[in-house]
Amino acid sequence: MGAGALASYPVFHSHTKHIEIDIHFIRDKVLNRTLEVCYVPTIGQIADCLTKPLSQQRFSFLKSKSGIIDLPSNLRGM
Repeated sequence: MGAGALASYPVFHSHTKHIEIDIHFIRDKVLNRTLEVCYVPTIGQIADCLTKPLSQQRFSFLKSKSGIIDLPSNLRGM
């Protein structure tokens, strides 16, 4: 079951017990319409630049979308 479905439907699932508190918080926000959970296709998963091995081109693209910037050389400590 995907994160969007878990957040949208108030049904307890025994396989998700480890995320029970977090999902209830999100689910309450979704039910109160203060948060909308949207599907993001794999190509748009910005966090991949921090969690997966990627080509230089893909890494640079996702890094630019995330707002991560390179530090100027005088701030790098080298």
